[in-house]
This record gives sequence, C-alpha cells and structure tokens, in this order.
Amino acid sequence: MLGWVGAGIAWRQIRWLPAPEQVRRVVANAVFTIFLPALTVGSMLHAPLGSVLWKVPLVAVLSITATLACAWLLFRDHLLEQRRKAAFMLTAAWGNVTYLGIPVISATIGADQTFVAVLYDFAASTPLLWTLGVGTISAMTSRSGSMSGFGRQILALPPLWAAGLGLLLNVMGLKLPSHLDAIVRAAGALVIPLMMFVLGLSLRWEYLRRWHELFGIGILKLVVAPAVAIAVALIVGLDRRTLVATTLEAGMPTMMLVLVVAERFALDTDAVAAAIAVTTVASAATLPLWWFVASMLA
Repeated sequence: MLGWVGAGIAWRQIRWLPAPEQVRRVVANAVFTIFLPALTVGSMLHAPLGSVLWKVPLVAVLSITATLACAWLLFRDHLLEQRRKAAFMLTAAWGNVTYLGIPVISATIGADQTFVAVLYDFAASTPLLWTLGVGTISAMTSRSGSMSGFGRQILALPPLWAAGLGLLLNVMGLKLPSHLDAIVRAAGALVIPLMMFVLGLSLRWEYLRRWHELFGIGILKLVVAPAVAIAVALIVGLDRRTLVATTLEAGMPTMMLVLVVAERFALDTDAVAAAIAVTTVASAATLPLWWFVASMLA
C-alpha cells in the first residue's frame, strides 16, 4: 500500500512525466466514476443488515458536527481573514474517509468492513459537507449558492447510487451473476492502489513547513473527532470490529474533497492543501494509536 504512495511521490519528482496535477485529476475521476462504485456495490452487497445501517452514520454526523463546533470555538476570536477561518473549520471537521479510509480499514481490519467507509461517507460525511459545510461558508463569507443545486450534486454521485444498488440487492437477498461479480471484484481491487497513488501525487512536502500553523487543526481532526466517535460508538453499541473501523474513519486526515469546495467558494486553498498534507503525514502516528485504543475499549 505504501509503495503506491511512494510511486505517486516519485512521479512528482520526475520532470519529463505528465504534470502530477493532470494525472491526479484523470486517475481520481476514473476511481470515482468507475472503480469506487464497483467496490461500493460489493461492499454494500455483503454488509450486515440491521441497526449498523443507522448507527455508523449517526456516529459520523455527531463526530463531524462536534468537531466543527470545536473548530468554531477555536477560531472565532482569531484575527484571521474569514476565507481562511472557513477553510480551517472545514479541514478540521471532514476527513479522507474513502480515499484513505478504505485502504486503511482493508489492511487493518478486513475488506469485509469497507462498508463502514461507504456508510460513513455517503450516508453522512459528503451530504454534510455540501449542506452544513456550505452553510458554514455562507455564514462566514459572502459566498452562497443554491441548496437545490448542491442537492443535485449529491444525487449525481456515482458511488451513492452504487451503495443504494448494493444495499437493495442485499435486502432482497439477490447476488450478482458470477461473470458480473468477477468484473465488479476486479474493478474494486484497483481502488486501493489507485487511491494510494493519487494520495502520493497530492502530497507537496513544502506544505509541511507550515505544521505550526495547523497544529490546532491536527488536534481537532486527529484527536477530538475520533474521541467523539468512539464515545458515541460505545453508547450506541457497535460490535467490536465495526467500532474500530468507525473510530478509524473519524480519525482520518483532512478530506481531499474539501479542496474542491474551497476552490468553488474562493476560500484559502493553500491553507486547505497544507492541512491535507500535514494531517495526512501526522495520521501515520495517530491512526495506530486509535486502532489500539478502540480495540482495547470495544
């Protein structure tokens, strides 16, 4: 898994190769529209039915909203420009629960738990980003947009429809034909290496020099968010493996999609990119700790 991250980092250093930003967009688009939906169908097709379908999204919603509230308390009196404040708040609350979450969960807990990442993202995180996140931006800046437009964007997400299809087949007790199942599995198997490659392409080491500016964001995203998640997960009674997976999802570094939102609403995109880089590197230390803590408490 780390080898693919290294390949992405190495790509940035070889000048005669196509521009990393261009390659990143092409690969990320292919993952999002083709390979991730295939993995999502398979994950939800084999997901356990029952209360877990609402418990995981509930943990996600409470973790994100609690962290966003803490970020507002942290930055409300700072003498920062509003565009930067809004950017910091989003980077503290929303995590990379799919692009990094799926590989981490697959490697540490098992591929059968990747449905947690799907539920966490498409039943809570991404819809909240385009509603609560955009609402936060609108309240803090002069930028605004049509909520109906954002609703259409959410409904146009290919992985969301794939999750719905997989869950419907699961509920109906149906299975994919063997040849189609083989295609879905093969396509889904490409998600993790491609995601790790994109992550490597996205890391710009010059941003790491700004770690002192982002220390508070790192604490909120990598410490506060998973702490809230594990508390809620224990209260609602998630089973051990799902509790560990959900805690890890909450502790993921800053979400890459936040950069897209920041660009759309003219926020401080450099601050967002720096937060992605710093929290991603720091999460290499914090995620194993949360895996240990969650495993002990579950």
